[in-house]
Amino acid sequence: MSSISENIKHQFNSGSMVVKLIMVNVGFFIVSLLVSILIKLGSPGFQIAHYYGASSNFMELVFKPWTIVTYMFAHSFSGIGHLFWNMIMLYFSGSYFVNKLGNKKLFSLYLAGGFTGYLLFVLGFNFLPAFSLVSDGFLIGASASVTAILVVIGVMYPNDEFKLMFIPQPIKLIYIVGFFILLDFIKIQANVGLEGANEGGWLSHLGGAFFGFYYATRMKKGNNVLRRFEVFLGTILSLNFPKFFVKNKKSKLKVEKGGKQKKQSDTSNNKLRKENITDILSKVKKSGYESLTRKEKDLLFSQTKK
Repeated sequence: MSSISENIKHQFNSGSMVVKLIMVNVGFFIVSLLVSILIKLGSPGFQIAHYYGASSNFMELVFKPWTIVTYMFAHSFSGIGHLFWNMIMLYFSGSYFVNKLGNKKLFSLYLAGGFTGYLLFVLGFNFLPAFSLVSDGFLIGASASVTAILVVIGVMYPNDEFKLMFIPQPIKLIYIVGFFILLDFIKIQANVGLEGANEGGWLSHLGGAFFGFYYATRMKKGNNVLRRFEVFLGTILSLNFPKFFVKNKKSKLKVEKGGKQKKQSDTSNNKLRKENITDILSKVKKSGYESLTRKEKDLLFSQTKK
């Protein structure tokens, strides 16, 4: 059992932000499912989703403010499809995003897309007549966040082509993204005003899409609208360590005859550093500067200053 937990921990620590987000979503689903089963054995009417799902009722948000975050990592227990398809879309769109723009930007966009999706969901249910005909809405799922990521890569790299199964000709990314957005509009039209329908979910998709479009158009002009949010997340979650938190390991000194001092393994350290620089330059050539880790960027920067 310990080996399994150690392996999961290793995969989480060594994986990209896409892997981390998928593992959090899947882990949240499994844990909440098990807790729900255990509680329902004694209280059949218990609905655990009410404690992490986001409601369109403002008063519920006041008493459960954490739900604006937890909802975007939770999924329906009605089947595995809700989680499965969201994670498939997150894997492909997120991997492409990370390859182009990096891990930190993916995490901040995931959260911002989810927040915007929730905002449009709340505004729709409280101020649009068509949505006010039904009872309070309830929102769970990573769809708004994933839609934001999908729209960003579609707007920023519209002419990149992909081969899809059963389609002989490659299709431009912007057309793939456009198809999914059109599908959301169609689903909203088919579900709006119906009791028990998922119009709130489709509405949140569009909220994520709107933010993704805004983010991408600003990024193309060189303006990262989430830069300060990334710094905030880095501080809170220790994704970036300020230099004063990093202890500089001093090289051990060896005292030789005659009172001279010499750094141990100085030659081997220089050799290792040169090998690391070569590997980093190869990685930049292959995947771009944004694919480097913070440590790799610092090492490359320290060498260019010499």
